[in-house]
Amino acid sequence: MKKIESFGASCPMGCPTCATPNNSILQAISELGLEARVVNSNDIGEAQERGVTRLPAIVIDGKVRSQGKALSVEEIKDILRQTEEEPTGGEE
Repeated sequence: MKKIESFGASCPMGCPTCATPNNSILQAISELGLEARVVNSNDIGEAQERGVTRLPAIVIDGKVRSQGKALSVEEIKDILRQTEEEPTGGEE
């Protein structure tokens, strides 16, 4: 099961770009028929620990996949498809 972390969901600045498209993430997962756990966070320190430098950001299985851009459902689906094609393992 994939772990998808969405940073910026409740950005303290309230900017529209940081209104991370949680519904779009959920829709993309549903349309692809994937099992995933989605975690929303506005903890900037935690985001920085993951390597995020710009909000909003999406981190999948510990790897930053997008930052500084609100993604469409199709863009999220493309990212999720790419992660499905990658080998899994204990390497980071």
